[in-house]
Amino acid sequence: MKESRLMLIQYATAVLALALVAAHLIMQGVILPYDTAISFNNILSIYQNWIYAGFLEALLVVVLVHGFNGLRIILHEWRQTAPWSRWVDLGTVAAVAVAVGYGTRTVILAVFGGVSG
Repeated sequence: MKESRLMLIQYATAVLALALVAAHLIMQGVILPYDTAISFNNILSIYQNWIYAGFLEALLVVVLVHGFNGLRIILHEWRQTAPWSRWVDLGTVAAVAVAVGYGTRTVILAVFGGVSG
């Protein structure tokens, strides 16, 4: 993928992450009192709401893509040989896939009752 497209992804995920994190903090820190928002049963009930679970999944993907793409950019600036770039790109894709997979597993377990309070 061209570097310009990857930078566009970086900027788009930054804007999306800003909006999603702000919405999440407002819903969990302002609308609900903080001590209620962090109780395990409340968190479990939030995950069991399909709409909010989808929102959290989107937040997970956007933040992970933005963060790992930023790390990829830093590593490309650190060293610029072809083999290094190839390994950095492959490592980034693998790291995003593993992290999104594990986060999605957590959401799925909570949504389908694999975790109980």
